[in-house]
Amino acid sequence: MSNPADARSVRLRKQSFSQWFVLIVLLCGLILAESFALYTVFTSKFPGGNDFFVRWLGGREYLLNGTNPFDRSVAEQAQLAMFGRLTTPQDKDQAYFAYPLYTFYFYLPLSLLPYPWARAIWMTLLQFMLMGIILLSIQLSGWRPPRWLWWATLLWGILFYNGARAIILGQFSILVGLALLLALWSLEQRRDVWAGVFLSLTTIKPQMVILVLVFLLLWTLVQQRWRIIVSFTVSLLVLVVSSMLLIPTWPLDFVRNAIAYSNYVAFGTPLENLLHYFLPAAIVAPLTVGLSALFFLALLPGWWLALRGWPGAYTWAIMSTLIVGSLITFRSATTNQVILYLPLFFFFRRLTLYSPFRATKWINPTVVLIEVGLAVLMWGTFMALLEGNWEHVMMHGLVPALLLLLYAFDWRALWRTAQEDVAAKVAGDE
Repeated sequence: MSNPADARSVRLRKQSFSQWFVLIVLLCGLILAESFALYTVFTSKFPGGNDFFVRWLGGREYLLNGTNPFDRSVAEQAQLAMFGRLTTPQDKDQAYFAYPLYTFYFYLPLSLLPYPWARAIWMTLLQFMLMGIILLSIQLSGWRPPRWLWWATLLWGILFYNGARAIILGQFSILVGLALLLALWSLEQRRDVWAGVFLSLTTIKPQMVILVLVFLLLWTLVQQRWRIIVSFTVSLLVLVVSSMLLIPTWPLDFVRNAIAYSNYVAFGTPLENLLHYFLPAAIVAPLTVGLSALFFLALLPGWWLALRGWPGAYTWAIMSTLIVGSLITFRSATTNQVILYLPLFFFFRRLTLYSPFRATKWINPTVVLIEVGLAVLMWGTFMALLEGNWEHVMMHGLVPALLLLLYAFDWRALWRTAQEDVAAKVAGDE
């Protein structure tokens, strides 16, 4: 006779599989429908998405002609397509392929499609990835807004300047941000192998996550969660070695193009760009160095306490490192700052736990006011300072600078919030 419990377990597994299958089919249908709509009304009529175009073209040249995407001939094709001419050393964008080759793995089939179609599908995928960032940020921050505010925040996160610009440009920063948050979620759930895999994917844009990645690797070493270290190392080796089978010279080619990129992108860190707008040029360089060193040193006590296992210190270290890293990291920009949704939502959680208002009914309207204010500030500044088709570089530092000020002045309440049980789960200590 069969065991009734085993039969019930089989039925539950089949039911779960059926539910996931239906969900995946619906999601694919939604992605295809939205991609078709984007193609019809936008990408087929308006050129753009330059950040994705260079990667798409590099993939296409490799697939169809076997050309190394780091080759200068590919950059020249991109220049002619984007600007109608070859660029000069004075141009802000010379369209080099400046990503690790294993970035291929996340979009290469799209390079077989005409660019307007590929762009429509990529923008749609980025939108869903950005929704994942928003939802994970809400989850990891421990913030539990009412349903109406949850939906409003989801819409706000997609339309907010930093997220919307990343989608329009086809930026890989959304993919990297999602990988980072999935790694943090995996740490919380003690899915250490997956945490290492997701952390390896963040190396697609290392300048975006370098500080928080260093902290997380140090933390995992101290916590002796060796599976994370092994998984990260093996995953990164698989990405690098497998892509070297395609183009053996790509690491050197990547370094060469990255150096060239640094030479023609005429801006520094977000902090430096912000200071240049408000202060005389003569004092900006030394002030940038001094403040960057000060902000980094300010992270170290939180790192030390987190490594020692103090309650809430891990959460504080993650939030503060994301903010400081987004302000002082070289060649960072507004599109990279989708990772700052997490510390922003953590502040919203702080309002819920330690409200400065006597009547808690004002908390949710305050959150809405902050979201609207940030949106007006960023979109308004963009329009006011637009330089032809280029975003003014001072915008790179606005959001991280505001969050840094917020965390600096409100650190006591934020620290108490970090010590709450729900926030402590982010560390994966339980």
